[in-house]
Amino acid sequence: MLAILLPAINANAQWEQTDGIYGGNVNALAVSGNNIFAGTGTGVSFSTNNGAIWSQTALNNQTVSSIATSGNNIFAGINNYSVNSGGVYLSTNNGAIWSQTALNNRSVLSLAVSGNYIFAGTYYSGVYFSTNNGANWTQTALNNKAVFSLAVNENNIFAGTWDSGIYLSTNNGVSWTQTALNNQQVSSLSVSGNNIFAGTGNSGVFLSTNNGASWTQTVLNNKAVYSLAVSGNNIFAGTDYTSGGGVFFNFIPMSDWEG
Repeated sequence: MLAILLPAINANAQWEQTDGIYGGNVNALAVSGNNIFAGTGTGVSFSTNNGAIWSQTALNNQTVSSIATSGNNIFAGINNYSVNSGGVYLSTNNGAIWSQTALNNRSVLSLAVSGNYIFAGTYYSGVYFSTNNGANWTQTALNNKAVFSLAVNENNIFAGTWDSGIYLSTNNGVSWTQTALNNQQVSSLSVSGNNIFAGTGNSGVFLSTNNGASWTQTVLNNKAVYSLAVSGNNIFAGTDYTSGGGVFFNFIPMSDWEG
């Protein structure tokens, strides 16, 4: 289904809406070079011109809840709304061909990359990791939460959960600590420098500049923000299409977010 198109929406006079994407809700966004990848209910779409035009990749019959990139590798997490099905797919050629990895029996809600580690957040099975591009996966200590979002900032790994806010690990998932944002449905996370952005189920975007010790509500505070991605000074937010959503982008300089 084609996402609803509206005139450019003025949210705090700083956001504009991009062109439509097939598949309804925009569940995931990732940036690799000049490419922006969007995961939807009908696979993965990509844009090479900041969202002016979108094209669909070969993964066109799956519900894609998460996307992560590592070099030429694109990982797509499949959510079949079941504990025991879904998995992670890998493409090495911008989505022309996809292959399923060894994590093929869990609904994967989120993905993140840290060095040679690939982290996968699952539906009530917590976080898994792989160090060999998905050939093998290991479950971490956070093993009983629905992890809707993941983000990495140097040695810090952030996991956004359905009903318990955000958890932080500093040792590749050996142990986890709950952050101050502990009462939100955190559906998306993105990191830019010391800024950590958290998109929530119905309260817009929150910002932390101190590894989650404190959070400030920022913009789009009346929308469900399913996905976030940062490219330079542009912040892309994927929202619920039923409330006039789609993809928004923001030109606020990072220095303005910090205050």
